[in-house]
Amino acid sequence: MSRDIWVLAALICSQLAIGCAPTADIVAITDGQNPQSSDNQAERLAAMMAGRFAEQGDKAIFDFRSRLSSMGEGQWLYYQRDHGKREAGDTRKAYRQRVLQLVNRPDGGVAQITWSLQEPEGYAVAPNNPALLASLSRDALVPTLEPGCEQIWVLEGVTWRGRVDPVKCTIFSKRRNQRIAIGSETRLTKSALQEAERGFDLDGKQLWGTAPGAFSTMQRVKVE
Repeated sequence: MSRDIWVLAALICSQLAIGCAPTADIVAITDGQNPQSSDNQAERLAAMMAGRFAEQGDKAIFDFRSRLSSMGEGQWLYYQRDHGKREAGDTRKAYRQRVLQLVNRPDGGVAQITWSLQEPEGYAVAPNNPALLASLSRDALVPTLEPGCEQIWVLEGVTWRGRVDPVKCTIFSKRRNQRIAIGSETRLTKSALQEAERGFDLDGKQLWGTAPGAFSTMQRVKVE
């Protein structure tokens, strides 16, 4: 039954003083049908995020994201980024392997918490054997970044926009032997995934990463 009909029914009941379902029950039903309910945002983002994306070029990039059984609050996905071209054989190499936890925020956005695998090599073939992920458990994970480095997602129209704030996210870089700030921007639609990752010193000077205003783009790949 539509929201308008439920509201009309509630008004009729209150005016005629006849036996009807409590107003609280009616509100619960209409809230559950609200397509913009913040309770469902993590689920919506996970559904949009799951799949395969690819960028073709001199150094082809392949992105694989698969839903996982719950390991705690929110929605969980396995994420793997491979580099390299597929030629006579599969020459792609796992570049990044993570588990993503998506948690609803009170403001209607979604916080993405990133976990690393203690033994990632055991799951490197997951894009070709997704059933392998069934054995993945919370005990196999460790936090990837420090608090403040969560990626915050907001739905704008049909586009999900994610951002890591470099003002809040700082880490110690072993390579540079200093603390640096990390920032990222991501745009996700039904057809594509756009990303920009950047590193800064603590004075705000960019040290590495995507040029300001630029994004790398991967198209969603249909699995046949």
